[in-house]
Amino acid sequence: MTVIQSSDDDEKRLKRREKNRVAAQRSRKRQTQRADELHEAYECLEQENSLLRKEVQILIEEQQRLTDALKAHEPLCPVLNCGMTSTSRSIGTVSPEFMSR
Repeated sequence: MTVIQSSDDDEKRLKRREKNRVAAQRSRKRQTQRADELHEAYECLEQENSLLRKEVQILIEEQQRLTDALKAHEPLCPVLNCGMTSTSRSIGTVSPEFMSR
């Protein structure tokens, strides 16, 4: 009976080891797939980040150009130079005489 029992135990152990080997293989495969997905997501986010940084730089440059244009225009602007007080100009309001026009 010990020879049969020993043979059954060996067979169970081999089946268990095979089952465990297959499960470990599946686990490693899932882990590799997840790592690949994360790497792909990382690449996409890096590319998006780069594009957004370029857009920010373009907008900063546009803001600077518009600020420069406004500064160049302010001394020549008849609306800003007639009828507006320095306090109303500093807070961004227009004097009442321009409101009726």
